[in-house]
Amino acid sequence: MTRRLLLPGILLLLATNAFAGTGRIIILNRDAANVGFNDPTPAAPVGGNEGTTLGQQRLIILQRAADRWSTTLDTNVDIRVRANFATLPCDDAGVVLAQASASSWHANFPGAPRQDVWYPAALANKLAGVDLKSTDDDIATTFNLALDGATCLGDRGWYYGFDGEEDTDTWLFSVALHEIGHGLGMSGYSQPDFVQNRPSVYDLHVYDITAGRRWDQMTSEERRVSRTNTGNLVWSGPNVTAKAPTVLEPLTTLTITEPSPARNYQFGTASFGPPVNRATIAGSVVPAFDAMNDEGPTATDGCTTYVNANDVSGKIALVDRGTCTFAEKALMAQAAGAIGVILADNRASTCSAPPSMGGSEPNVRIPIVSVTQADGKAIRDQVASATVTATLTRDGSLLAGATRPGYVRLYAPCEFEGGSSIYHWDTVASPNLLMEPSVNSDLRDSLDLSLYQMMDIGWTLPARTGRRYVRR
Repeated sequence: MTRRLLLPGILLLLATNAFAGTGRIIILNRDAANVGFNDPTPAAPVGGNEGTTLGQQRLIILQRAADRWSTTLDTNVDIRVRANFATLPCDDAGVVLAQASASSWHANFPGAPRQDVWYPAALANKLAGVDLKSTDDDIATTFNLALDGATCLGDRGWYYGFDGEEDTDTWLFSVALHEIGHGLGMSGYSQPDFVQNRPSVYDLHVYDITAGRRWDQMTSEERRVSRTNTGNLVWSGPNVTAKAPTVLEPLTTLTITEPSPARNYQFGTASFGPPVNRATIAGSVVPAFDAMNDEGPTATDGCTTYVNANDVSGKIALVDRGTCTFAEKALMAQAAGAIGVILADNRASTCSAPPSMGGSEPNVRIPIVSVTQADGKAIRDQVASATVTATLTRDGSLLAGATRPGYVRLYAPCEFEGGSSIYHWDTVASPNLLMEPSVNSDLRDSLDLSLYQMMDIGWTLPARTGRRYVRR
């Protein structure tokens, strides 16, 4: 599985002393001399990481991530993680931060809870109580070396502290937790065609609401259709379903209440401004019109001073994507007195989700959300003939990232994304979850729903702790 960093405006991741049971997660450094974990470049300690070289800091981070998993899950067999840094894709489509997978899969071994089901090596060893393939490592993971080079994201790179103060950099610790999670079992062996017609233990909990069946109950062709059934592919494991209300927040809805009938719109959020899940606004929607010049070549992109500021004041401004940054649009609307912003995408694809809006701007005080191009046009057409009223508010009857029956949604975009689709949580979840396909700046060291997903596939907590997992 891969972890990606989505670029703003573009579509678009040593042996420890900690024990769980009698097993350890052992990080095996597979880098060559002077590369990756062996990079001798001097580095100042940062955010609680006392390493004095780049390589030391990287290895300390990965060790801490291994510690976190090994003290949370119970196993009696050492888990060997083969790790290295190498150049992975970094282009206009986004950045592959890292990738990981189980090194081998096992079925019908002594102690297997289900016959004819594939289990990833680390979990199979735990259930069997022995190392089923002692000549192999259990997990393989690679981190993107290009991120620390000027040609990838410019002056943005990896952050090697533990305090979550990464700013515009990417926190290696959360990415390491994510990738080890894939290797421990948040992945499948193959899909839509099962190897030897056997599902993985993960596939046993992938449920299609439309079809009313799990993936192990479908044909290959049915799974091929199912894997792009956006919003209707969910995780049916009982532990995740039971714990979702303690992790996910009530759903924030963008609703056009007038003219009737009322309609909810899917929307994207911004990395700046007040958190949308804490904002409650209601007001008329008014298209913004600005002066056309070199900085704002269209009258609806909201990039220059509004010529209808009096009409927008106290209302929700509707603007089109393009020309200037998302933050600049929010500031321009704020200057006109708007109480919020709805941004309509400029991509014509019927498959694209509303864009996430990146950037950093501490002076934005009003919420901004995005909608698809089609939804933006529908709202604009309504405004042309009637007064349109919108609300942004929490719906206590729904969870952000779950369906009405309470199943948590899996990532199933309408265009299949190899390495990302199915084996991540949907990006609509709030708060953002560790096992979403793209990196999120609000992640800390919580395993959130990942822990309960592990329990659904067969992992257990260390019996000796007797503790309840608490989200931090």
